[in-house]
Amino acid sequence: MCAAPSPLLALREITKTFPGVVANDRVTFDVRPGEIHALLGENGAGKTTLMNIIYGILQPDAGEIIVRGQMTRVRSPADAIAAGIGMVPQHFLLVRRHTVAENIALALPTLPFLFPGRRAEGRIREVGTHYGLAVDPRAAVWQLSVSEQQRVEILKALLRGAQILILDEPTSVLTPQEVIFLSNVLRQMKADGHAVIFITHKLDEVFATVSPFCARDVSSAPSISPPQTSGRWPG
Repeated sequence: MCAAPSPLLALREITKTFPGVVANDRVTFDVRPGEIHALLGENGAGKTTLMNIIYGILQPDAGEIIVRGQMTRVRSPADAIAAGIGMVPQHFLLVRRHTVAENIALALPTLPFLFPGRRAEGRIREVGTHYGLAVDPRAAVWQLSVSEQQRVEILKALLRGAQILILDEPTSVLTPQEVIFLSNVLRQMKADGHAVIFITHKLDEVFATVSPFCARDVSSAPSISPPQTSGRWPG
Protein backbone atom coordinates (compact mmCIF):
# COMPACT_ATOMS: atom_id res chain seq x y z
CA MET A 1 0.00 0.00 0.00
CA CYS A 2 1.35 3.40 -0.97
CA ALA A 3 1.86 5.94 1.78
CA ALA A 4 -0.43 8.96 1.72
CA PRO A 5 1.25 12.11 0.37
CA SER A 6 2.36 14.72 2.85
CA PRO A 7 -0.13 17.54 3.46
CA LEU A 8 0.15 20.67 1.37
CA LEU A 9 -1.53 22.50 4.24
CA ALA A 10 -1.81 21.58 7.90
CA LEU A 11 -3.51 23.53 10.66
CA ARG A 12 -2.62 22.81 14.28
CA GLU A 13 -4.73 24.02 17.21
CA ILE A 14 -5.88 27.20 15.44
CA THR A 15 -7.83 29.39 17.88
CA LYS A 16 -9.48 32.74 17.25
CA THR A 17 -11.67 34.72 19.60
CA PHE A 18 -13.57 37.97 19.33
CA PRO A 19 -15.16 39.82 22.27
CA GLY A 20 -17.65 37.37 23.74
CA VAL A 21 -17.24 34.83 20.91
CA VAL A 22 -14.93 31.87 20.27
CA ALA A 23 -14.87 31.77 16.48
CA ASN A 24 -12.37 28.89 16.12
CA ASP A 25 -11.48 26.57 18.98
CA ARG A 26 -8.26 24.55 18.51
CA VAL A 27 -8.97 23.59 14.89
CA THR A 28 -6.65 20.95 13.45
CA PHE A 29 -6.78 19.40 9.98
CA ASP A 30 -4.68 18.42 6.95
CA VAL A 31 -5.26 18.93 3.23
CA ARG A 32 -3.20 16.82 0.83
CA PRO A 33 -2.47 17.17 -2.89
CA GLY A 34 -5.40 16.11 -5.03
CA GLU A 35 -7.97 16.50 -2.26
CA ILE A 36 -11.11 18.60 -2.29
CA HIS A 37 -12.42 19.32 1.19
CA ALA A 38 -15.76 20.83 2.09
CA LEU A 39 -15.86 22.89 5.27
CA LEU A 40 -19.44 22.69 6.46
CA GLY A 41 -21.28 24.80 9.00
CA GLU A 42 -24.13 27.19 9.57
CA ASN A 43 -23.73 30.93 9.14
CA GLY A 44 -21.61 32.18 12.02
CA ALA A 45 -19.93 28.81 12.61
CA GLY A 46 -16.45 30.24 12.00
CA LYS A 47 -15.78 28.87 8.51
CA THR A 48 -14.87 32.16 6.85
CA THR A 49 -12.89 33.25 9.92
CA LEU A 50 -10.73 30.14 9.60
CA MET A 51 -10.16 30.69 5.88
CA ASN A 52 -9.31 34.35 6.52
CA ILE A 53 -6.65 33.15 8.95
CA ILE A 54 -5.17 30.80 6.34
CA TYR A 55 -5.14 33.65 3.81
CA GLY A 56 -3.56 36.17 6.19
CA ILE A 57 -6.54 38.51 6.51
CA LEU A 58 -6.85 37.66 10.21
CA GLN A 59 -4.24 36.50 12.68
CA PRO A 60 -4.90 33.54 14.98
CA ASP A 61 -4.69 33.93 18.75
CA ALA A 62 -2.94 30.56 18.94
CA GLY A 63 -1.96 27.65 16.74
CA GLU A 64 0.24 26.91 13.75
CA ILE A 65 -0.08 26.96 9.95
CA ILE A 66 2.19 24.50 8.19
CA VAL A 67 2.66 24.69 4.41
CA ARG A 68 4.51 21.83 2.68
CA GLY A 69 5.96 20.73 6.00
CA GLN A 70 7.26 24.17 6.97
CA MET A 71 5.75 26.27 9.74
CA THR A 72 4.57 29.43 8.02
CA ARG A 73 3.64 32.81 9.45
CA VAL A 74 0.94 34.21 7.19
CA ARG A 75 0.82 37.90 8.11
CA SER A 76 -1.03 39.10 5.02
CA PRO A 77 -2.58 37.90 1.75
CA ALA A 78 0.78 38.65 0.12
CA ASP A 79 2.39 36.07 2.43
CA ALA A 80 -0.35 33.59 1.55
CA ILE A 81 0.13 34.12 -2.18
CA ALA A 82 3.90 33.69 -1.79
CA ALA A 83 3.21 30.39 0.01
CA GLY A 84 1.05 29.16 -2.87
CA ILE A 85 -2.34 29.82 -1.25
CA GLY A 86 -5.13 31.42 -3.26
CA MET A 87 -8.62 32.49 -2.24
CA VAL A 88 -11.74 33.19 -4.27
CA PRO A 89 -14.00 35.33 -2.07
CA GLN A 90 -17.78 35.15 -2.14
CA HIS A 91 -17.83 38.80 -3.25
CA PHE A 92 -15.38 39.16 -6.12
CA LEU A 93 -12.53 41.66 -5.99
CA LEU A 94 -12.49 42.78 -9.62
CA VAL A 95 -12.34 46.22 -11.22
CA ARG A 96 -15.52 46.24 -13.29
CA ARG A 97 -14.37 48.85 -15.82
CA HIS A 98 -11.19 46.95 -16.62
CA THR A 99 -10.86 43.94 -18.90
CA VAL A 100 -10.28 40.39 -17.70
CA ALA A 101 -6.62 40.61 -18.77
CA GLU A 102 -6.14 43.97 -17.03
CA ASN A 103 -7.61 42.63 -13.79
CA ILE A 104 -5.34 39.62 -13.85
CA ALA A 105 -2.33 41.72 -14.83
CA LEU A 106 -2.90 43.86 -11.73
CA ALA A 107 -2.44 40.69 -9.68
CA LEU A 108 0.78 39.72 -11.49
CA PRO A 109 3.39 42.37 -10.67
CA THR A 110 6.12 40.44 -12.53
CA LEU A 111 4.58 41.29 -15.91
CA PRO A 112 6.39 43.97 -17.94
CA PHE A 113 5.25 47.53 -17.27
CA LEU A 114 4.18 48.27 -20.84
CA PHE A 115 0.88 46.73 -21.95
CA PRO A 116 0.72 44.10 -19.18
CA GLY A 117 -2.87 43.18 -20.05
CA ARG A 118 -1.95 42.17 -23.57
CA ARG A 119 1.00 40.16 -22.31
CA ALA A 120 -1.29 38.29 -19.90
CA GLU A 121 -3.77 37.27 -22.59
CA GLY A 122 -1.80 34.24 -23.81
CA ARG A 123 -1.44 32.79 -20.31
CA ILE A 124 -5.13 33.41 -19.57
CA ARG A 125 -6.14 31.48 -22.68
CA GLU A 126 -3.65 28.68 -21.99
CA VAL A 127 -4.64 28.11 -18.37
CA GLY A 128 -8.31 28.72 -19.14
CA THR A 129 -8.29 26.03 -21.79
CA HIS A 130 -6.54 23.52 -19.54
CA TYR A 131 -9.00 23.92 -16.67
CA GLY A 132 -12.12 24.64 -18.69
CA LEU A 133 -12.22 28.26 -17.53
CA ALA A 134 -12.91 29.84 -20.89
CA VAL A 135 -13.31 33.60 -20.74
CA ASP A 136 -12.52 36.38 -23.21
CA PRO A 137 -9.39 38.18 -21.90
CA ARG A 138 -10.44 41.39 -23.65
CA ALA A 139 -13.98 41.51 -22.24
CA ALA A 140 -14.72 44.16 -19.62
CA VAL A 141 -15.66 42.64 -16.28
CA TRP A 142 -18.99 44.49 -16.20
CA GLN A 143 -19.98 42.58 -19.35
CA LEU A 144 -19.46 39.17 -17.74
CA SER A 145 -21.99 36.97 -15.98
CA VAL A 146 -21.44 36.16 -12.30
CA SER A 147 -20.20 32.69 -13.26
CA GLU A 148 -17.67 34.19 -15.69
CA GLN A 149 -16.46 36.62 -13.04
CA GLN A 150 -15.89 33.67 -10.73
CA ARG A 151 -13.79 32.06 -13.48
CA VAL A 152 -11.66 35.22 -13.59
CA GLU A 153 -11.06 35.02 -9.84
CA ILE A 154 -10.06 31.35 -10.11
CA LEU A 155 -7.76 32.11 -13.05
CA LYS A 156 -6.19 34.96 -11.11
CA ALA A 157 -5.39 32.63 -8.21
CA LEU A 158 -3.99 29.92 -10.50
CA LEU A 159 -1.83 32.37 -12.46
CA ARG A 160 -0.42 33.60 -9.16
CA GLY A 161 0.79 30.05 -8.58
CA ALA A 162 -1.80 28.81 -6.08
CA GLN A 163 -1.51 25.11 -5.22
CA ILE A 164 -3.94 25.48 -2.32
CA LEU A 165 -7.21 27.11 -3.32
CA ILE A 166 -9.93 28.33 -0.95
CA LEU A 167 -13.42 28.86 -2.39
CA ASP A 168 -15.82 30.79 -0.16
CA GLU A 169 -19.35 29.47 -0.86
CA PRO A 170 -18.61 29.21 -4.60
CA THR A 171 -21.98 27.72 -5.55
CA SER A 172 -24.13 30.33 -3.82
CA VAL A 173 -24.11 32.52 -6.95
CA LEU A 174 -24.36 29.73 -9.52
CA THR A 175 -27.19 28.04 -11.37
CA PRO A 176 -27.41 24.21 -11.23
CA GLN A 177 -25.82 24.00 -14.69
CA GLU A 178 -22.99 26.28 -13.58
CA VAL A 179 -22.42 24.10 -10.50
CA ILE A 180 -21.82 21.16 -12.86
CA PHE A 181 -19.40 23.35 -14.83
CA LEU A 182 -17.51 24.22 -11.63
CA SER A 183 -17.35 20.54 -10.69
CA ASN A 184 -15.49 19.79 -13.93
CA VAL A 185 -13.00 22.56 -13.15
CA LEU A 186 -12.39 21.10 -9.68
CA ARG A 187 -11.91 17.60 -11.11
CA GLN A 188 -9.10 18.91 -13.31
CA MET A 189 -7.53 20.73 -10.38
CA LYS A 190 -7.71 17.55 -8.33
CA ALA A 191 -6.06 15.61 -11.17
CA ASP A 192 -3.25 18.18 -11.27
CA GLY A 193 -2.55 17.79 -7.55
CA HIS A 194 -4.11 20.98 -6.26
CA ALA A 195 -5.63 21.04 -2.79
CA VAL A 196 -9.05 22.71 -2.63
CA ILE A 197 -11.10 23.81 0.38
CA PHE A 198 -14.59 25.05 -0.28
CA ILE A 199 -16.87 26.58 2.30
CA THR A 200 -20.54 25.72 2.29
CA HIS A 201 -23.54 25.29 4.52
CA LYS A 202 -25.36 23.05 2.02
CA LEU A 203 -25.23 19.40 3.02
CA ASP A 204 -26.03 18.14 -0.47
CA GLU A 205 -22.88 19.85 -1.77
CA VAL A 206 -20.80 18.06 0.86
CA PHE A 207 -22.03 14.64 -0.25
CA ALA A 208 -21.28 15.66 -3.84
CA THR A 209 -17.59 16.36 -3.24
CA VAL A 210 -15.01 14.22 -4.97
CA SER A 211 -12.72 13.62 -2.00
CA PRO A 212 -13.10 12.55 1.60
CA PHE A 213 -14.66 15.49 3.33
CA CYS A 214 -14.49 17.22 6.67
CA ALA A 215 -17.82 18.44 7.94
CA ARG A 216 -17.56 20.13 11.31
CA ASP A 217 -18.59 23.30 13.06
CA VAL A 218 -15.14 24.89 13.28
CA SER A 219 -16.13 27.09 16.23
CA SER A 220 -15.84 24.01 18.45
CA ALA A 221 -13.87 21.44 16.49
CA PRO A 222 -10.60 20.49 18.21
CA SER A 223 -9.78 18.11 15.35
CA ILE A 224 -11.13 17.72 11.85
CA SER A 225 -10.28 14.30 10.45
CA PRO A 226 -11.92 13.50 7.12
CA PRO A 227 -13.93 10.25 7.24
CA GLN A 228 -13.26 7.76 4.50
CA THR A 229 -16.26 8.84 2.51
CA SER A 230 -16.32 9.97 -1.07
CA GLY A 231 -18.90 11.05 -3.57
CA ARG A 232 -19.36 12.66 -6.92
CA TRP A 233 -20.28 16.08 -8.09
CA PRO A 234 -23.49 16.22 -10.10
CA GLY A 235 -23.01 15.20 -13.72
